[in-house]
Amino acid sequence: MGAPSDPPEIVFRSADRRAGADAALVLEAIGLRPALHDLGRDWIVVVASHEADRAHAEIAAWLAENPPRKEPPVRMPVASGWPGVILYVVLMLVVALAVGNYGLGRDWLAAGRIDGAAMQAGQWWRAATALTLHAGPEHLAANLFFGAVFGGFAGRYLGSGIAWLLILAAGSAGNVVNVLVMGAQHRSIGASTAVFAALGLLGALGWSGRRGSLQGRIHRWGPIIAAVALLAYTGAGGERTDIGAHVWGFVAGLGAGWMVAQLPREGLQRRGLQLASGLAALAALALAWWLALDGDIAKMAF
Repeated sequence: MGAPSDPPEIVFRSADRRAGADAALVLEAIGLRPALHDLGRDWIVVVASHEADRAHAEIAAWLAENPPRKEPPVRMPVASGWPGVILYVVLMLVVALAVGNYGLGRDWLAAGRIDGAAMQAGQWWRAATALTLHAGPEHLAANLFFGAVFGGFAGRYLGSGIAWLLILAAGSAGNVVNVLVMGAQHRSIGASTAVFAALGLLGALGWSGRRGSLQGRIHRWGPIIAAVALLAYTGAGGERTDIGAHVWGFVAGLGAGWMVAQLPREGLQRRGLQLASGLAALAALALAWWLALDGDIAKMAF
């Protein structure tokens, strides 16, 4: 039997604390006396040198039956994201010009804004049209910037067509829920509900890519934590800020991201799917504005 002064020897090393703890338990089960140490980036299991040969053999047998978990692959972009951003900016500017010049002889602001009473009476298309309306140049500029950033990144990882279809759907859903919560007197406009839906979408995609990570809970939940921090910093200030719309858009975006996070990369790179998704988003928005601007047709539809 070796002396108590035997120097320790490393018999197992891993970035995952759980793996280190499991290895130590395996050695304890056969009567050895391992110690688990944190080296900062790695966890090591050490035993007395006279126990090292037996420990190595036991750990090798254990690893053969229980292969170590690997860090999940990093999510890679599937597209540039620029087509969706460009179309988003163009659409926002076109609607802004139409609002300012009473395009087609109509009051676009009155026809498309969030109006709780009108929506509860059946004009649910306002949940989409309101996403393209703004109170002035500063409001428009802010949503153009943040929408381009968040939407552009979503387009990189999902493709522009799928990303913007989800952003439109989640933003509209956020507006609907907010009206149901706030009631018939609620009024609002702005793309920020969709902007924060895009942020939620990104948070969910980031979390999904890291949920099998070996680097701990903070690393796994980091994308969600960062997204919530951005929501709090950029979406909760100002006297006229519709915080409810921002929060519900963000929540809807999280849900949308969770649902599509596992779509295969090969599917996301299919041009036909991206084109169909983008056209579906444009068609849905066009239909919403058609209903909003033609009162007689809207009444016939409902």
